Amino acid sequence: MSKKYSNKGYSARAAVQPQKDNTNLIITLVTTGLCLAVVAAIVIAIMAATGAFAPKPAEIDMAEIKKEINSYKAADFAETNKTTEYVKITVKDYGDIVIRLRPDVAPKTVKNFASLVKDGHYSGKIFHRVIQNFMIQGGAFDGTGKQHSASPITGEFETNGVINNLKHVRGVISMARLGNDNNSASNQFFICDATKPHLDGNYASFGYVLAGMEVVDKIAAVDTNGNDKPYDNVIIEKVVFVEPLK
Repeated sequence: MSKKYSNKGYSARAAVQPQKDNTNLIITLVTTGLCLAVVAAIVIAIMAATGAFAPKPAEIDMAEIKKEINSYKAADFAETNKTTEYVKITVKDYGDIVIRLRPDVAPKTVKNFASLVKDGHYSGKIFHRVIQNFMIQGGAFDGTGKQHSASPITGEFETNGVINNLKHVRGVISMARLGNDNNSASNQFFICDATKPHLDGNYASFGYVLAGMEVVDKIAAVDTNGNDKPYDNVIIEKVVFVEPLK
């Protein structure tokens, strides 16, 4: 009678055979990964410092913009509840000014201005500073002389590290600010009554007049005191979003 052998013991022994030690391989992989991460972080930091991730400045054709300025009538636009790139400034006893906003040029400035329009901030404010052949400025003071504040925003212009190629030609709207504080613009805006190159790179232009430059000119011609404030209040009745009729 032949003797039968069981493989039970072999299987049990096989199950507890020593496994290969992968510690060195794991350490190598972890070290390599960390090195690659450090190199990637350095490359990203260098690219960020050199402006590689900065958004490209908007392509501006000032010749075309000059043609577009004041080439429409206020009647070419209709009021809307939607937030658009067009706003209408209604000035009591003077008429309507329609502005085209350019978020591609100054996105933070346009977002801030649009938010103020949506909130009805500009209703009842005045143009408190008027200088003929320069600009008309308003948006902060009401007819009683009380100043209404708003949160300041980053100045989107070259001397503040932001490329803004929209020149301050006649009809351009831009943000006023306090003295040498580049990031103090909030709710005060001005509309150029004449081309002023010295403002380029120092103030955040963000749109231009499509209709109503005759209204701007009438306001610019009012009598003012020694502080450039009109003797008679020039009141902004409302600022609303509009859209082209065609």
